[in-house]
Amino acid sequence: MESPKHRTGSLLRLHDCQPSRCSVRIAGPRENAMNPLMPRLPILSALLLGLLAVSRTAAVPLEGDRPFDHGDDPNVGLMQYAKLKQVPEHPPARSLAPLELPDKIYHGVLLNTDTQAGFDKRYQQYVSVAGKKPSMIGCFAPMWSKGAELPLESSLHRLKVIDSVPNVIPFIKLYTGDWDPSGPFLKADDILSGKEDWRFIKLAELSKEFGKPYLLSINHEMNGDWFFFSELYKKQPTDWTAAKFKLVWRRIHKIFRDHGADKVAFAWCPGAMGRSFGKYDSINGYKAYYPGDDVVDWVGASFYNDVNHYALDNLAATYPNKPIILAEWGTEPPRGKWYQPKPYPGDARHMEMTFEFCKRYPNLKAIIYFYWGKDVDIERVPEQVEVYRKGIADPIFLSND
Repeated sequence: MESPKHRTGSLLRLHDCQPSRCSVRIAGPRENAMNPLMPRLPILSALLLGLLAVSRTAAVPLEGDRPFDHGDDPNVGLMQYAKLKQVPEHPPARSLAPLELPDKIYHGVLLNTDTQAGFDKRYQQYVSVAGKKPSMIGCFAPMWSKGAELPLESSLHRLKVIDSVPNVIPFIKLYTGDWDPSGPFLKADDILSGKEDWRFIKLAELSKEFGKPYLLSINHEMNGDWFFFSELYKKQPTDWTAAKFKLVWRRIHKIFRDHGADKVAFAWCPGAMGRSFGKYDSINGYKAYYPGDDVVDWVGASFYNDVNHYALDNLAATYPNKPIILAEWGTEPPRGKWYQPKPYPGDARHMEMTFEFCKRYPNLKAIIYFYWGKDVDIERVPEQVEVYRKGIADPIFLSND
């Protein structure tokens, strides 16, 4: 979700103020060197003409730093991707990803890990509401907080706070900046030049010191407009683009691997968004930020009640070879107004539908409730408590017992 203090109107969401889908592929059988080329010339000519037509009208190049335009006058033709409506009932055979379970879904929750005492209080509150202990616990890990640089060791502190609960997998959502959108952040070019390598080397070393597996997300919800690492971000100047986001991800991944942090699994987590950003294709535009199968272990979305559940079909159909994580989910008061088609079914029903849809996707292997405060807590809507307790009680959702 956007930061706990972002949101629109009077509500802030986790992104703007706090540690709050399918490119068209033209594919065919591989060419045999003995196949004649001549019968294919009409097809190739048509494709070439199509590309030339696009290039004449494009607001940005087809190749280069900006894979599509996020500006005020976007080239919609470059943003619209094929909308896949079918979920693979039998995804392709594959090996399990790191930390993936063959027949269970992690029951997860996002909690504040700033202090052990605060964490313990919220953890017990969540368990009392859910009626079941989680098997994955997530938190946000910014590099600055309201302008104050945090020691890199704070990431190890957060891992240890989560590890105080036995039999859980930590899920760390790293920001390369401040959770406050007006705060400092690392420039993409500085990261890519190697100027900031020391930070990620230290984080890799701390991960190795922790010595246990955990899931790491880097700069989540990059396809929204509330974080500095998105091309859509306009609140202050930033050199981040979708192309640079992918390169930054790959560089950080390599540093972790080169420095022995081999127990860290990487989760790429865009946002599933119901509201639009002008003509920007928010349902599919996340694909421009995908850094590659070789450096991503899990894929997943922040998913709230502004989105019709079928939007998840797009994600599941686009990445059938990856386990899926609902990296944040829940309901929040203002979001229903963006839900399509009308009428919005209501918060409790939306939550119930989310549990129903968990069984729709064979590759869905973790759901992480955003238990961050009164605007998103389950008990905010009394009817949700029974829905949540009943849904999470299903034995497919793994407990830490």
